[in-house]
Amino acid sequence: MTKRNVEALLQDYDTTPVEALSGALRIVLGRPGAAWPELIAAAQFPDTRTAALLLGEERALDALASELNELRGLATD
Repeated sequence: MTKRNVEALLQDYDTTPVEALSGALRIVLGRPGAAWPELIAAAQFPDTRTAALLLGEERALDALASELNELRGLATD
């Protein structure tokens, strides 16, 4: 993700976290038209993280936002 992509993520995150994260994941995963559940599945997170994200758990969403901000992508491990 570019600096501009990260800025957009952070700007929108407080008001619409799932939408902001969806936009970032669409870029990272190269899936411009994908919906939130598709993006989470494509990211291949562990089952517990996938479930937490799909439920909209704040800690899981915050962790993903932090990961995307710091790494400008997803961790591969």
